[in-house]
Amino acid sequence: MRTVLPRSLILCAVVFAAAPVHAQEAALLHASPPRAEVRQPLQLDATLVDGGKVLELFVRYRGPGEPYVQVPMERQYGDLYRAVIPAEHMVSPGVEYFVEAAMVDGARTPLFMSALRPARVMVGTQAPEPPPVRVPPVRKGTREAPRSSPDIDAFAPPSGAGEDDDPGSAPTPPPSSGRPEGTDPRASSRTGGTDPRASTRTDVPDSRTARTDGSRAPTRTEASDPRAPARASGTDSRTSGRAGNSSDDAMAALNADVPPEPRTDSRASSSRSTMDDDLALYSAEDVLAVTTLQEEAVRTVPAIGASFNRAQMIALGARTVADVLDVVPGVSVSRDVQGFHRTAIRGLRNDAEVLFLLDGHRLNNFFDGKALMNLPVENLERIEVIRGPGSAVYGAGAFQGVVNLVTNHADGVRGAITTGGVPRDDGRLALATDGHLSAAHTTGDLRLFADLDLWTQEGDSLVIDHDALDDESVAQGLRDVDQPAGRTRDGRFLVNAGGGVSYGLDSAGRLGVTARYLSEKRDALVGLFDTVGNDSQLSWDVLLADLTWERPLSDGGQVRARLGFDQQSTDRLFQLTPLDFRTGDGVERLFPEGLQEQTRVTVRTVTASVDADFALAKENHLTLGFVAEQQSLSQYDYTTNFTLDGRLRPSPAAPEGLVDLTKGAASRRLNLGLSAQDQWTVLSALTLTFGLRLDATQLPDAEATGTLDASKMVVRVNPRVGLVIAASDALVLKALYGRAFRAPTPQELVERIPDTDYNQGRFEGNPLLKPTTVDTFELGMDLVQAAGDTRVRVRANAFLQNFASPITPVDTSGNIVPLRNRELGVRVYGVEAEARLEASKRAAAWVNASLSRAQDLELPEQSRLLTDVPQARFNAGVSMPLGDWVNLDVVVRSGAERRNNNRSTLELIRRYEIAAYSLITAQLRTEPIWEHFEVTLYAQNLFDHDLRDDVPRPDRVPGLLPREGVSGYLTLRASY
Repeated sequence: MRTVLPRSLILCAVVFAAAPVHAQEAALLHASPPRAEVRQPLQLDATLVDGGKVLELFVRYRGPGEPYVQVPMERQYGDLYRAVIPAEHMVSPGVEYFVEAAMVDGARTPLFMSALRPARVMVGTQAPEPPPVRVPPVRKGTREAPRSSPDIDAFAPPSGAGEDDDPGSAPTPPPSSGRPEGTDPRASSRTGGTDPRASTRTDVPDSRTARTDGSRAPTRTEASDPRAPARASGTDSRTSGRAGNSSDDAMAALNADVPPEPRTDSRASSSRSTMDDDLALYSAEDVLAVTTLQEEAVRTVPAIGASFNRAQMIALGARTVADVLDVVPGVSVSRDVQGFHRTAIRGLRNDAEVLFLLDGHRLNNFFDGKALMNLPVENLERIEVIRGPGSAVYGAGAFQGVVNLVTNHADGVRGAITTGGVPRDDGRLALATDGHLSAAHTTGDLRLFADLDLWTQEGDSLVIDHDALDDESVAQGLRDVDQPAGRTRDGRFLVNAGGGVSYGLDSAGRLGVTARYLSEKRDALVGLFDTVGNDSQLSWDVLLADLTWERPLSDGGQVRARLGFDQQSTDRLFQLTPLDFRTGDGVERLFPEGLQEQTRVTVRTVTASVDADFALAKENHLTLGFVAEQQSLSQYDYTTNFTLDGRLRPSPAAPEGLVDLTKGAASRRLNLGLSAQDQWTVLSALTLTFGLRLDATQLPDAEATGTLDASKMVVRVNPRVGLVIAASDALVLKALYGRAFRAPTPQELVERIPDTDYNQGRFEGNPLLKPTTVDTFELGMDLVQAAGDTRVRVRANAFLQNFASPITPVDTSGNIVPLRNRELGVRVYGVEAEARLEASKRAAAWVNASLSRAQDLELPEQSRLLTDVPQARFNAGVSMPLGDWVNLDVVVRSGAERRNNNRSTLELIRRYEIAAYSLITAQLRTEPIWEHFEVTLYAQNLFDHDLRDDVPRPDRVPGLLPREGVSGYLTLRASY
């Protein structure tokens, strides 16, 4: 009884707190641009709120002297819709348009403006200032038109049209609400007040808001928040009159008499809040599509997530995906001796446990779990990061977290070129140059898009003083005793090319085809394991292809189907010793090119999936999905130029005793997944999420001896539960639980390379490995406050993760490292927090911090901590204007010291300590020049901090792995 009563009281309190908030009718969040270019297509983005009864959205537009023309708004993802007014209609002096919805009952309802009151966009000229007009007085007995607004937070959707106000109209003075300036902006729409961020603006009446009955029309607040029109512009469908289609042809043509350009009022200009602009850096963090397969607000999504839009990535001075991930709280990125970037989340690091997606397509390699993820960010629209389990949506592999890279498919042409490099200690500049181009065009129902990244770099060259062959190299006269073992090599050439086409089939939905090719050729940073191999060469080729179809449903839901294919081929040639190395006396033991090994692997995956969203009720959305995935290892070749007893081969060949991995049961894997997720808005302030995914995975059936004779289906159930409470307009609380699992990779199961004295240190496959699971419990909060032109966001969360049977390599032999399940598991707990202050579009400051503790429960208490990943991270940044044309951005990334783990006697012996670090990135970037160009000059690791990462054998490479020093770059961006 003592347990039940407090729970009942808490539930009653939640219901009581949420009861006053009511559901809203359908509304459209959209910002009308004030101006547009002549003969350039005009893209219109809008977010649909409470659209359960909406079948389709249409934009109806007209040019001077033209009748209205209708184009559909296409759903991009979630509730984001997009339409394009063709370039041939974009002529001076302007165009007028409104947005209309086709409802389930057959009615046509205006959601943004109307045929009688369209939004006006001036083309090729400055938006004129309307002359003062008189508003008819309010007659006695009439009432002001009702005002309503969706219960949403005050931040903008990820894309929009920029300025919010209709240039052909000006706002009317808002009714007095008695609400003090600085209170929550959403409260204003319910009390008749205005957004506090617009409180300093000068309002004048709008002649078009006068009603024929003499009553006062709904007031309109001049705000550039794209969500503001639905709240306060009087264009919400819940306040608009129902206009019939028959009135369209009777309307007068667009007025071609453009008033002369008005005088600029500097006071009015300075009072306008640029912070409300759609390009405010945190606006894109309001939405995530990776969590529930449809766009939702980050602050209310049932997960701990973050999203970085294009403007944020530029302000971070980020060139690659790794640069962005390294500032996410709870995430750290390091490199290994082979040069791969490794992502650790919440204190644990395993390549196969972080799922990387590119436009929803998996990037992780089936064989070893690695992903070609460190792509340039110039052609990306957004990077979404979920910390915690994602298996309830994506199945096996979405274990520690999910990272989704979203390419930019917006209409227009964009390009960028960057050049610069790293100053080497020999006085040379190691050049790096990358170029980027993307374009998209929509004509009628046809949409085309393509993008290209080219990247080439020499890379830094840092000294490696010692390696495992010090004594032998000196004894053979290959180098002097005072000479270093070698230098790092970080050359890289990357191609990322993709494109696609989609076509609208009217009521049959939309069909799309996309393809992408990724190719990377690079050096190994050091070598395979514990020796410098400067002639090592690594290549990676990836082909991705998707055929998609989606169709809206009559209840406001959507059905999607996808057929995907990918092929990944890796070719990794490692030099194991210096040139002219000897393994003994005689010609057959001299290796002019050094000892070498080469591994070629090709994997293929075919995926078919279908999922559907259903609006069971206005407050209840159900998502069902099914996926079938066939993965196969089609090529595995391992060759060496040496025999097991250290003799030179005439030509590279497979060593004796090597097993052909393409023939075994581990070379094929069938994954079947069935998922269901229900989001139920019990009350407007209380949302419950229940998700369940059933996965059946084909794994080798190993006997006790480790022989792989057959395969079996292993079934796992991954539940997900989320409770999201909007305790107030400013505060959102979350309580989350989720389970994830991952199966061992074929490399972890079966790869066993014959052992020699010169290729030690690799992991040895274990056919007896079993899948691992994690149960995650999270508590989170999101607080938003706005005061005048300033807004503050604070996020914080605590987490507890229990890993059952994690797959971990622990070196107990000093040679081959066996993989096994840690039967007693691993526990991770910690806290993460972030805060952001925005004073204007150009002035912002942010900070985040994370603290985690990872413990291996199989060890004595004094040795449990896993410390090879920073347990504490701190990141901060500031952006500020330097005059009207230049901005300064400074970013600081800090991490706590790292030490060796203590899970075995050898780890106790091989001690290392990496000091805490702080890296500073600083850049100067211009505001848009002639509206098309931007220039950025920036430096990474500005003060040349000596950053190091860990190595597998610190006793053989005591200097550890040196990372990049100071580097500088110049970037020119253009967009049309």
